[in-house]
Amino acid sequence: MASATAPTTLSLVKTAASSSLSSPRASFLRMPTSASRRLGFSAADPLLTCHVASRLSSIKTKGTRAVVSMAKKSVGELSGADLKGKKVFVRADLNVPLDDNQNITDDTRIRAAVPTIKHLIQNGAKVILSSHLGRPKGVTPKFSLAPLVPRLSELLGIQVVKADDCIGPEVEKLVASLPEGGVLLLENVRFYKEEEKNDPEFAKKLASLADLYVNDAFGTAHRAHASTEGVTKYLKPSVAGFLLQKELDYLVGAVSSPKRPFAAIVGGSKVSSKIGVIESLLETCDILLLGGGMIFTFYKAQGISVGSSLVEEDKLDLATTLLAKAKAKGVNLLLPSDVVIADKFAPDANSKVVPATAIPDGWMGLDIGPDSVKTFNEALDTTKTVIWNGPMGVFEFDKFAVGTEAIAKKLADLSGKGVTTIIGGGDSVAAVEKVGVAGVMSHISTGGGASLELLEGKELPGVVALDEATPVAVASRATQSFSNKLALFLSICCYSLCDLVFDRIKMAAKKSVSVLKEADLKGKRVFVRVDLNVPLDDNLNITDDNRVRAAVPTIKYLMGHGAKVILSSHLGRPKGVTPKYSLKPLVPRLSELLGVEVKMANDCIGEEVEKMVAEIPEGGVLLLENVRFHKEEEKNDPEFAKKLASLADLYVNDAFGSAHRAHASTEGVAKFLKPSVAGFLMQKELDYLVGAVSNPKKPFAAIVGGSKVSTKIGVIESLLEKVDILLLGGGMIFTFYKAQGHSVGSSLVEEDKLDLATSLMEKAKSKGVSLLLPTDVVIADKFAADANSKVVPATAIPDGWMGLDVGPDAIKSFSEALDTTKTIIWNGPMGVFEFDKFAAGTEAIAKKLAELSGKGVTTIIGGGDSVAAVEKVGLADKMSHISTGGGASLELLEGKTLPGVLALDDA
Repeated sequence: MASATAPTTLSLVKTAASSSLSSPRASFLRMPTSASRRLGFSAADPLLTCHVASRLSSIKTKGTRAVVSMAKKSVGELSGADLKGKKVFVRADLNVPLDDNQNITDDTRIRAAVPTIKHLIQNGAKVILSSHLGRPKGVTPKFSLAPLVPRLSELLGIQVVKADDCIGPEVEKLVASLPEGGVLLLENVRFYKEEEKNDPEFAKKLASLADLYVNDAFGTAHRAHASTEGVTKYLKPSVAGFLLQKELDYLVGAVSSPKRPFAAIVGGSKVSSKIGVIESLLETCDILLLGGGMIFTFYKAQGISVGSSLVEEDKLDLATTLLAKAKAKGVNLLLPSDVVIADKFAPDANSKVVPATAIPDGWMGLDIGPDSVKTFNEALDTTKTVIWNGPMGVFEFDKFAVGTEAIAKKLADLSGKGVTTIIGGGDSVAAVEKVGVAGVMSHISTGGGASLELLEGKELPGVVALDEATPVAVASRATQSFSNKLALFLSICCYSLCDLVFDRIKMAAKKSVSVLKEADLKGKRVFVRVDLNVPLDDNLNITDDNRVRAAVPTIKYLMGHGAKVILSSHLGRPKGVTPKYSLKPLVPRLSELLGVEVKMANDCIGEEVEKMVAEIPEGGVLLLENVRFHKEEEKNDPEFAKKLASLADLYVNDAFGSAHRAHASTEGVAKFLKPSVAGFLMQKELDYLVGAVSNPKKPFAAIVGGSKVSTKIGVIESLLEKVDILLLGGGMIFTFYKAQGHSVGSSLVEEDKLDLATSLMEKAKSKGVSLLLPTDVVIADKFAADANSKVVPATAIPDGWMGLDVGPDAIKSFSEALDTTKTIIWNGPMGVFEFDKFAAGTEAIAKKLAELSGKGVTTIIGGGDSVAAVEKVGLADKMSHISTGGGASLELLEGKTLPGVLALDDA
């Protein structure tokens, strides 16, 4: 296409065949069949299986702004046995437009809700419908759902009963009188302010009406409200309705793994409102067509005069960046070559068509021109999947609606030829409705804001809250066709993986305590979850104060800004109130480190605690008693979390060591306190364990040790996706040796993990990772500190002897490998380092990392025994970062998300 200027003339693919072999996305045609076998597919159709392998492998590099997982349990999985006689709370989206006489002017959303409701009715459920309408401030008669009852009754073929409220005794009576197959419509749920606040008590009252939950309100799934997210905590199962599932199938499924070529059409007046959409789509699409008012910002960014057209001056650099990004990713980004201009913004304005590069002063562009329509249509003719979000011009004015209507008609034409056409919410939906072609599109999203957020790569709380699907049960149905199994496999595996990547990116981008200044903190009560779970001897003396010291920077920052600091922590694993696990022994050391007298409460909730909180001076510190003395803590009980939160004005989580637990003090309180931010220690852990590991300076090496493969499967598998070099040590190496047929004497071997070891070695090879096992080992005649020992080749361990450390040759080769690196992470010792005779390997690695740290290499000690090892050698302060996490570090390295981090405010 002849675009406005040369820089945006990015070679348009005219036919699918013309690009199939040159595109990076077509590399599956050259993928070895072995790659598909490793994914568990037969070789009956090598092209198909290679294609699947390619799509899966591409997830690593495409679509990192992924959206919520597709693998949610659907209402379609619930049978008559699950539903008959059960009270089902259905959150529908009945937010339809009404005229001044309260008549429905567009019943699309009501009709969209019918399939789910009918499925429930036909299976004998008692259906309780909940929805909002408009944005009422308290009880507002014009926003009552009463006008919807006749149309609902007509569509469902039964008399729908209407409640005058959504909670309370009268509603409970109506629910109790519901017959099987009956439907009760609750009053507007937003008549209660607690709905939009996601108040747990309100959610609990709603949930108390029912036995299970179905969310079919995609249009509000981006809101964490009581009826969309809160109720799922109290009702199981919580599943997706047919409409919600369809939205996910298209807006996640078809967009994340589309039939190619895949085109996206993005319009609208401003670049700023579509930044996320464009950036996300650039990760997945082959062709990107831009229209609407936003195009003039792109033109001006290239030095083109745009007259009086709408331009966002502060987004010129962004437009340039997006053009460069498209070029770098091989995306054909097309801007209109001609535009329809007007002398004023009005339906009766004078208008004419001019080249996009020749807009005269005083005139403004209000639509794309006929040449652009033709070129866009030619581009769309090459596609197999198209998504459209945003009009091409001011389509509300007939004179400037031609471009938008032409796109709508073209998509209707393509739908009839088998192209998947998705209308992604908002004005695009209004446009296809206006042209009368809505019925022929593959999918029209009902979502509005939810559609936009999903296309931007954001997660939707109302979807995340639903139960996960059961992959094994679904995928093993003998009656399913291969294609259905394939689709399910992709949805369960691919999108969950993308979701995980997105969650990990989100974890690295949390609001930090450092953004809070004196104006935010002075005089404020700050609930700080710290990790003071330190070891105590029999006399209750602290034997290692690392975790106490690690908490000091955040506490001092808050004190220095005039906050009233309330510290919360656990210690050990008490069963109820257990004196030996009291936090009292920590007060002297805390007071010494902070330079103030720390006060200690005898509980963590209750009237006495509230009195002590009220007496905290600015800059003062109160330590609450062990939060795990209450069983509600580990159950993440909402009421308990609310009591903790009631003590404070805002929340800081600095307890990385407990961030992998969804407990009341680590995750629950974040629902009730805003802002909820990361402390300095938490942020540092994320910077290294997410940031430096996910985007390391290369070459990147990982050293993984420990006694068993089984405890490090997740770590090894996750690191194989990122590292250049993987060094293995510790007792786990003997499982790898035996898997290769070597004799290992009496060394520790996990017989049931031999195939896994083989698989991991094959995976390393296929990914080009240099996996190094020790060439020699230190063996012993018994497992004891005074055992006889000697060094032998790793392949020559005699019977009756066991390997307890790596040997000197292995240390030398490991050190040489590490000399080539820029980033190193270490998790797990090389041998039984608790015995001096078998600590040489571990200590040598610690010394090597300390040496490399001094040369600018990033060295990360990933928790657990590795930390103890560097502490023992006295080199802890030489490392770039030593994680305090233990289990949290391990889960993060395994690629898991941490509830205590996800709960915090996004940066």
